[in-house]
Amino acid sequence: MALAKVSFYDLRYDHRHRSPVLFLKDAERDKFLPVWIGELEASSIELAVIRKSAPRPLTHDLFATVLREVGVNVRKVVIDRLESRTYYATIYLDQDGELHTVDCRPSDAVAIALRENCEIFVDDDLMYNIKFVELEDSEGGEGEDEEAEMAVEAANEESFQEFLKRITPSDFKEN
Repeated sequence: MALAKVSFYDLRYDHRHRSPVLFLKDAERDKFLPVWIGELEASSIELAVIRKSAPRPLTHDLFATVLREVGVNVRKVVIDRLESRTYYATIYLDQDGELHTVDCRPSDAVAIALRENCEIFVDDDLMYNIKFVELEDSEGGEGEDEEAEMAVEAANEESFQEFLKRITPSDFKEN
């Protein structure tokens, strides 16, 4: 699996679908991967980006602290697959030279990566060969279920590549 190294770029709010959008930017190309996430995850990511902590540890803070306390290092996180229109990620952990992997949501992986200063990667197929689809307005489901609905089917690479050349994070702002 070929991987694109990415970094946190921005958090925006998609008013149409009432959901935060996490933007990851390719480290070598001017490409962005938008990932629709939940409100709580967006708040946690925002705190990690600005290096602030909540009055009491949030779940991601707790998880990172527990890992450190038991001698586990987060090596990298990878947004590695798409199944039934839902993104999946894997956290790679190192404990005394033994590698462990943990399946998780992309928003959780990014929140942990930002706290642990580790690299974030996206599978090249996801980064460069996905097509966004329009949704009907829905009245339920939040967080990464909306991300899943928003996100994707592989197809028509040419038109999607043109779309990616033109899209910027400001396209997701309400006019």
